[in-house]
Amino acid sequence: MSPLFLVLGACGGGGADEGGDEAGDERYEYSAQIRRTSYGVAHVQADDWGSLAFGQGYALTEDKGCLLADQIVKVRSQRSRYFGAGEGNANIYGDIAYLQLHLRERAEQGLEASEAWTREAVVGYAAGYNQAVAEGKIGGACAGEDWVPTQIDEVDLFSYYIDLAVLASSRQAIAGIGAAQPPKSGAAPAPAPHVSTLTAHRGVLGSNGWGVGGALSSTGRGMLFANPHFPWEGELQLWESHLVIPGELDVYGVGLLGVPGVLIGFNEDVAWTHTVSDGHRLTLYEIESPEDEPTKYLYEGEVREMSAETFTIDVLQDDGSLVEESRTQWSTHYGPMLALEPFYWTEAFALSYRDANIENTRLVEQFLAMNMAGSLEEFQQVHMAVSGIPWVNTIATSAEGRAWYMDSAATPALSQEAIDAWIVRKDESGFTKALADQDLWLLDGSLDRDAWQEQAGARSSGLVAPANMPQLEREDFVFNANDSYWLANPTAPLTGYSPLHGFTDVGQRLRTRLNATTLLEIAEGGGFAGADGKLDLDELGEAVLANRGMAELLLRDALLARCAGVGTWEVEVEYESAGETLETVAQVELGAACELLAAWDGLLDLDSVGAIIWREWVGDYENAETKDAGELFAEAFDPADPLGTPRGLAEAAGEGDRALDALARAVFRLEQAGLALDTPLGEAQFARKGELRIPMHGGFRNEGPINMMAYEHLRSDLSEWIPRGDVIHASTGLTDEGYLVNYGSSFVMCLQYTDDGPEAKALLSYSQSGDPDSPHFSDQTELFSAKQWRPVLWREQDIAADPNLSSYEVVGGERLD
Repeated sequence: MSPLFLVLGACGGGGADEGGDEAGDERYEYSAQIRRTSYGVAHVQADDWGSLAFGQGYALTEDKGCLLADQIVKVRSQRSRYFGAGEGNANIYGDIAYLQLHLRERAEQGLEASEAWTREAVVGYAAGYNQAVAEGKIGGACAGEDWVPTQIDEVDLFSYYIDLAVLASSRQAIAGIGAAQPPKSGAAPAPAPHVSTLTAHRGVLGSNGWGVGGALSSTGRGMLFANPHFPWEGELQLWESHLVIPGELDVYGVGLLGVPGVLIGFNEDVAWTHTVSDGHRLTLYEIESPEDEPTKYLYEGEVREMSAETFTIDVLQDDGSLVEESRTQWSTHYGPMLALEPFYWTEAFALSYRDANIENTRLVEQFLAMNMAGSLEEFQQVHMAVSGIPWVNTIATSAEGRAWYMDSAATPALSQEAIDAWIVRKDESGFTKALADQDLWLLDGSLDRDAWQEQAGARSSGLVAPANMPQLEREDFVFNANDSYWLANPTAPLTGYSPLHGFTDVGQRLRTRLNATTLLEIAEGGGFAGADGKLDLDELGEAVLANRGMAELLLRDALLARCAGVGTWEVEVEYESAGETLETVAQVELGAACELLAAWDGLLDLDSVGAIIWREWVGDYENAETKDAGELFAEAFDPADPLGTPRGLAEAAGEGDRALDALARAVFRLEQAGLALDTPLGEAQFARKGELRIPMHGGFRNEGPINMMAYEHLRSDLSEWIPRGDVIHASTGLTDEGYLVNYGSSFVMCLQYTDDGPEAKALLSYSQSGDPDSPHFSDQTELFSAKQWRPVLWREQDIAADPNLSSYEVVGGERLD
């Protein structure tokens, strides 16, 4: 009997019988116990999958239901109906594009093909949302709004799961799909989003993940560091829960809103986390059309007709009325047509694309089966057999002390001939190079050579099969920080996989270099490992919130040598005035800044004085400059020394000095922001929770921290943004109020397996509740600010002993037939 059969077979029972046992009793289809411990963590227990998901959906809706409601409106293509056309027709484009993607039809088919227990969970979750809304318990600021769905069903939720699966592909293309219309003679194309929107998530969505094996652990068992870098506002927030079906399931962790089960977490036997894969989830295709026939295209010398579909939506008008709007959309056999500025659909050039996840209806089954895994072997088998991971790497560790990495994200399978041809074209001038510079693969849509290839064992036609995906098991450690699979363990580089999984022998992010450096220090018996040379739970927690930055380790001494003795420095600067960007030549005094950098503790802690000068200095360079020699580094990247290079501060050229120009501009910008140079980081960097301004430690990407803090726009919900001051430096996020954080370290968890089972501590940086009136709206944010870990309450005796324990039963809903 296979390990996967043991996992899935255990899930097949439960949930078929109806509640109630006495004639005349009021009977409910679902029943779950919800207990809340300190910080609002939900512990949900039920007797079957349907009731468990019912309780989880109910508890999530209590905390952040408004965000889920908005996403259901989105995938129903009803935003225009309730919110109007949107800025630049964004709602119209989105509604039409989601109809063109046929989410609901795909969801119906996916549900029909799913395991019975998976369907039970999805139906139960929808019922939990419905029950909470009916009782007036919906977290957020949407209660009573006419757009809020009072009833959702399993197809709504499953449609949203497909939308989550295409987060790194079609979701980024939504406006480009909706804007795509055939060219008309003499008519300018409708405004379309910039091509960079297709890769807006790359370099933004991120994470660190460590799997530590028994060879480095003080217990001789596995350890895990989970650190997803995700938005602090919007629908991509994580939510924490503990789920129990007695004798069948006991799992703890976080998940995305609306998804049953745990996406990052642990059970008695296995702990795991994810990082966003550096691989590609879509390929673009250049479409060649016959002259004056833009809705036809050539494929292997034959002319094909594009498929045309007309979709109609309701659009809210300023006077409150609804007007129908119909649009005809076009697709090739690859997928929808796209319009992306400056790559519009014209007579001379057209784009279509294929999405590796549009057929991924196994996301829920994947994660629920992972939740059930009773060993690392079973956990690995889920990845091989279900293959529902959409866009992340997996880093796992086990109770017996094994550490495992795999990039099992859905990836296009191209022939070596197609890959070789693309590599040649991307280094030449033309559209392929222009799009490659945007980190996109443009293929020739007229050639069968560039079609995706069949691989035995793949989840869907044209995908890389799990057996051909990068993976590595170790007794010391594996890790990932959003660069490719290559250096999952730098002492055993992975090579030989498709470049659509990511490239090898290329410069790494500074954050990757710091993660690897920290782990190698531990592996050598030093660093944070302590006197015994083995890592314990407290030492792991200290390591991951040490707030070092790789840029400081590599460059500070050189910058101090460069600025020593320099007084006034003349530099060209930009500044904002009355909404305009102006330029001037400024005389900037560098002596105080240089002295403060010399006295700086080198960390990104709340009390670190000099950190804001460093941030603005290194933020004066493009992020691409951190990966090779150029304006920032003197010595080029060397594949034989990927953690040690690039290095050394670039030399001054002629009479100019790029490094001192950057330092002068840093001082100028901080003065613009009204920040004294000796302002501690915690007074400048903050999170806003309601009326609270909470100090924040950590750094942004150019600093190369493990603990990432930033301001980003990665969200699709329509709730109001946390207010932000006037931007002074977009790269670093500096405003006239300082550095507002709305993205970065989100759920931070350290875990070790002991002889008595798992032991963990964690922080949910933005807190559990979305209700500003809840005590759990900001409590963990303040803990995170203070680096005050809280214990994860998983054992029953610890839950029962929690001084803030509350308990309630939820009942209702209608069970799946």
